[in-house]
Amino acid sequence: MDVIRILLAIILPPLGVFLQVGIGLHFWLNILLTLLG
Repeated sequence: MDVIRILLAIILPPLGVFLQVGIGLHFWLNILLTLLG
């Protein structure tokens, strides 16, 4: 499971955050930073 989580975090960072902490402040902050970057 950790390998899949790492690969998803590299390919699509918000999905990696969602799998780690769920939908919360860190998830939305990661979405915002991904869109800005």
